[in-house]
Amino acid sequence: MRDMLPLNSIQIPALFQKAATLARAGKPVDALKVLSQLETMAPMRAEIPFQQAQILQQMGDNSASLAAYEKASRLAPGEQAVWRAYVTLAASMDEQAQSGVAKQLKGAKLPSAERKKLIALLRGKANKTHRTSKTATKSEIEALTALLNAGQAKDAEQQARTLLTRGPNEAISVIHGVALAALGQAEAAEQAFKTALTADPDYGEALAQYGQFLLLQSRRIEAKHVLERARTVIPDNPIVLGNLGKLYTDINAPSDALECLDALLKIAPGNAAGLFTRAQARLSLEDAAGTIEDLDALNGKNAPAGEVLALRAMAEKLRGNLQASKDAITQALETEPNKLRVVTMAANLLQQSGDFDGAETVLRDALARGVRSGSVYRMVTQGRKLKADDPLIDEMKSLWERQDLPDETRVDLGYGLVKVMEDQKDAEAAWTYLSRANDVMARLYPHDATNEQSNFDRFKAFLKGFDPARIGTCGFDQNSTIFVTGLPRSGTTLVEQILASHSTVTGGDELGVFHPMGFKQVAEVAKTGGHITDMTDAQFDGLGRDYQQAIDIRLPDADRITDKTISTYQIAPLVWLSMPKAKIVALRRDPRDNLWSIFKNRFVPGLHRYSYSQSALVQTYRLYTEYLALWREMAPDRIHEISYEDLVDDPETEIRKLLEFCELEWEEACLDFHKTKRDVKTLSVAQVRQPLYKSSVGKWEPYAEHLKELLDGLAKIEKSGN
Repeated sequence: MRDMLPLNSIQIPALFQKAATLARAGKPVDALKVLSQLETMAPMRAEIPFQQAQILQQMGDNSASLAAYEKASRLAPGEQAVWRAYVTLAASMDEQAQSGVAKQLKGAKLPSAERKKLIALLRGKANKTHRTSKTATKSEIEALTALLNAGQAKDAEQQARTLLTRGPNEAISVIHGVALAALGQAEAAEQAFKTALTADPDYGEALAQYGQFLLLQSRRIEAKHVLERARTVIPDNPIVLGNLGKLYTDINAPSDALECLDALLKIAPGNAAGLFTRAQARLSLEDAAGTIEDLDALNGKNAPAGEVLALRAMAEKLRGNLQASKDAITQALETEPNKLRVVTMAANLLQQSGDFDGAETVLRDALARGVRSGSVYRMVTQGRKLKADDPLIDEMKSLWERQDLPDETRVDLGYGLVKVMEDQKDAEAAWTYLSRANDVMARLYPHDATNEQSNFDRFKAFLKGFDPARIGTCGFDQNSTIFVTGLPRSGTTLVEQILASHSTVTGGDELGVFHPMGFKQVAEVAKTGGHITDMTDAQFDGLGRDYQQAIDIRLPDADRITDKTISTYQIAPLVWLSMPKAKIVALRRDPRDNLWSIFKNRFVPGLHRYSYSQSALVQTYRLYTEYLALWREMAPDRIHEISYEDLVDDPETEIRKLLEFCELEWEEACLDFHKTKRDVKTLSVAQVRQPLYKSSVGKWEPYAEHLKELLDGLAKIEKSGN
């Protein structure tokens, strides 16, 4: 047998990624073969047996998995993630396995507090808090819990109240709170939870139940704080993990959600709510195969059938199976025609593909059946300009006046009415609805202005010593992605549509892949005081290859793609050094129009939190100009800037310049971009289906007196020379 060449640093991440891809694709045996090859070549890498253990555990071979975790723990005795997975598995096995791991824990190079948590987990105590009750017996507490589990909340509340007359008892207070919440007595329930936590701020079950209560009340910021605190006390509690997974999914943090849900499903593999929420998180990450894997696992379980079908429709479309997607969404609407999420997902799929008439039919039919929701009304207004006498407008106004309107409904309704009033050129009415909706969003999703500035300052410091001559001498040169970047509503979707109309380019939309990859590398170097000059050629090559593999999974048949991730403007030097043939196109637009358009539109909750405040918008724009100014100074020929106004005034000239920069031949289809059939997933879904128009220029002017803070802030930026 010919001697095997030694594994180099470039091959390692590629083989790791290959193994992960095979595992996700349902080919664990093939994944293990790749990892076995890696193990032969790099026997001291703890990540290899760690991945083997995870795959073996998913295959149900717990004994082999435990042995692999044991090897990983020996190779990385101070790695908390390895020990936690190792102990979690052992805790589900027999006494012999638990005893063996307990002995090894003594030699783990872990902080004392972490070792104690793992010992508690091994003993089965990491999912609950050990308590001694002085005013109620164990059987009394168990009887109350049984009443709750049987749905007898009224009886449970009465008996809990009676037991509390004996004196304070945190456990009974928690049960009392759960019963009160089930009976719709929110204020009294909250007080019961707070009573328990006042007596013991680290009472895990109280934190778990209070966090769940807050989440059900749509008080997500408070719920996040409470549930994350609960996880530090009872890290493996299913209620905590499940609710955190749902919360992170709701606020558009799917990677965080996935970590919690993976942990939950290791403890409770058949948990229907966990599988369903993980399918949602995986879909957000555009992991179509993973989404369908979870949906398949839901068969026969108690899950919302219509939503399951709708999620399958979106996943199938992501995989390119258009007929399967169409069949699934049709079946979803037949199964649960009055389920809000089914209706909105169906309409969203149709709007993405340009079928606005079909989407409107789905939405209006739902309204006619009594499916009343701000999101349905907003989606109708987003799809087309409503006539002044459309009865939907009066319905929306009437609903808006209700004092008991939930925050999310008011927000959606408000943004929908803004669009209606703008179409009717009633600026004052539009402002009334918008200011109220933005105030609610600012309260629900507060913005940390200092974080954006500190991110810029830290990265600028990291770039100390950057040498532009290094561009082209390192990195993965087989990738020629065209990154389209800029502030939201600046024309990025339009430019991507133009490029995707070229016969050699596939539109990738907002992939959101490179930024976290790049900053993970930066963080590793920076934590030891390093700078970009300390990053090796192999690191940049590996970063480029990792990105290529990630897009190969999502867009397997594409030769050249566009990536319209907004945040690319923050990390341009990492693109230059890791993918020297990639291009970056940055959009500029009159900031008054640009920021007004951001201010008046509703984004995915949790994203673009600066968009609800005039001062935060000004800061974001200032930082954008400072990023671009820095990149022009460092490598002026590496970014192509496009003025939205110039593009609208003289499209052919600007498109020719764009194609030339991207090294693409001229094609008339790029000028007729609105005829290109492809999914568009952003707020500009309607605009890119039309030829270029100038009516969006100067849209801020009717609102000038309300935008004084924004306009004054922009004037200061202009005066300073930015």
